[in-house]
Amino acid sequence: QVKKIAQAHIDDLGQRIAAMQAMQRTLQSLVGCCKGDDRPDCPILDDLAAAVPHKP
Repeated sequence: QVKKIAQAHIDDLGQRIAAMQAMQRTLQSLVGCCKGDDRPDCPILDDLAAAVPHKP
């Protein structure tokens, strides 16, 4: 019983790690697209805004 619970935690951690690695790759890509100046267009903000569902 305890071993099964521990294995479930291991599996959950693996899924969380994979999700965080995917987020890291996305952020690295967005940072690479960022000019870092005062331009009004920002790929980081554009991507974040697109990910947020808008309320009707």
